[in-house]
Amino acid sequence: MTKKESNILLFSITLCWASSYIFIKDLPEDLSSYAYLTLTSGLAGLILLVIFHRSLKKINRKTVLHGLILSGLLAGNMLLEKKGLEYIPSSTASFLASLNIMIVPLILLLFRRFPTRNNLAGIFIILTGLLVSNGFSLTGSSAAGTMCMLGACALMSIYTVAASGFTRKSDPLLLSVLQICFSAGIGFILWLLEDPATFAHITWSKRMLSSIFILAFFSKAYAYIMLMYAEKYADPISVTVIAATEPIVTLTLALMIPNMQGETETFSVRALAGAVVIAMGAIVAGTDFLSRGEKIEKKSNAASDDRKAKQEGNPDGMAEEKPGKRWTLLRQFLLVMIPFAVLGAAFKVMVLVEGFTEVRPANAIPTVAGLSFGMAGALGCAAGNLIADCFGTLNLTSLLGAVGNFMAAYIPYRLWHTISKESPNVRTWKNLLIYIWSSLLGSLACAWILGFGLELFFGIWEEKVYRYILLNNFGFSVCLGLPLLILVCSDSIRLQMRRPQPGRGVYRIPEKYAIGIFVAETAVLAVIMGGVYAGMHLSNSIIMRILCAAAVLLMAGMCCASARREE
Repeated sequence: MTKKESNILLFSITLCWASSYIFIKDLPEDLSSYAYLTLTSGLAGLILLVIFHRSLKKINRKTVLHGLILSGLLAGNMLLEKKGLEYIPSSTASFLASLNIMIVPLILLLFRRFPTRNNLAGIFIILTGLLVSNGFSLTGSSAAGTMCMLGACALMSIYTVAASGFTRKSDPLLLSVLQICFSAGIGFILWLLEDPATFAHITWSKRMLSSIFILAFFSKAYAYIMLMYAEKYADPISVTVIAATEPIVTLTLALMIPNMQGETETFSVRALAGAVVIAMGAIVAGTDFLSRGEKIEKKSNAASDDRKAKQEGNPDGMAEEKPGKRWTLLRQFLLVMIPFAVLGAAFKVMVLVEGFTEVRPANAIPTVAGLSFGMAGALGCAAGNLIADCFGTLNLTSLLGAVGNFMAAYIPYRLWHTISKESPNVRTWKNLLIYIWSSLLGSLACAWILGFGLELFFGIWEEKVYRYILLNNFGFSVCLGLPLLILVCSDSIRLQMRRPQPGRGVYRIPEKYAIGIFVAETAVLAVIMGGVYAGMHLSNSIIMRILCAAAVLLMAGMCCASARREE
């Protein structure tokens, strides 16, 4: 894993943790901290055990010890954080949690590990930005809430330094699973001592279950899997610098996403100024223009892993599919369909357009599923979308959703293997750009199919449907799908990807023309997008009808445009 990839993982973790403050606020006020820890960590642990149960065979005594230590620190952080949020606003909590950017360097000094000049300058700038965004005060905060959040911050700082060392000695995947499961056990024991009735005393509701699942999946299962892998390749200061951008993300999400009461935070120039200063500090800390005279650190483990892979005759660094050990089409289909359906159903409460769409992190899956499994992954997205619609929005228009999500997965698969001979990865800037292009094209196609399909077949034109579907697909494909692809391509997981194989009938369409078709379709769909934002659609514009006809023909060409035949 390269430094660029580890930074992408860290930013996606920051996104998950920043959004968690919003969802924690939506939990019942009488839900105890122990219940919160048990429910979120327990569900996250169950998810990880189901997905990675085969990896448990590699557990040893050292990994268990490391997992237990991390779980103790993690459980303490979660409990103090949940308690602190009962007394102070989420924006203040985010500010206090970001103060670990000061504590981590102090801990490292105890081990004679010194930050660079850029690190120190960046930390100072980030702290200034945090103070600016918070108004140089902790107004509205109670002493108890502040102390809880500072305690949580200290434990997370120790956790960051410890995890950096442990991930170099133990399997990051196993550490993730063990620490989440141990945290759930610690939480349940404390909950049982506090309230012997435990689960029986909770008033369950659809909204609460949805919030618990969202927190478990993203801020626990996803975030800590990604964190362990990122910690293996990044130093603790880099981790805290990227995590310090959390207030920016929290502010952005709080402005965009309403809570259960339909309320959002208000915009302020002060918060914007603080966000700009924090971003500048992160850039300074992540560069080395002040430290060029210092010794350059050793290259990351990823470089040696890549060289080793090439020496073994595998230029992509990917595990090749071996005869007799390939994933069956059914398993690939289910591996995509189940998480898509579960995530889609969990977010049905966050409605954007009643009856049509909602906030959908499940849209991070299509691009990765298509690149990984081709047709089977695309079919899994289509089926998962139909199942998710059964939880509130199932009707005839759901068929358009199935087709749209199928194309959102299948088009990236076709595009990648037309342009590149490598297995999907983002280790180079070229591959990263191809991923972004394929995500954009798939998102444009999905929004076009649903938005204009509703008008053509059902006589319904909703510009908001088109816009939200486009933003959902492209935003989550980049913010969450990209880190997911990095994870499945990592040297520890090495997901066996389905890839076209050369053979008889190699070219359905000559390669240079195939690439031209993808470029033309991107251009046409982009022009259609511009037309939508200008107020044009099928019933009021003949130009839009011509463009849509061209898009249909080009899309048919894309489905036959792969330069290598799929086996």
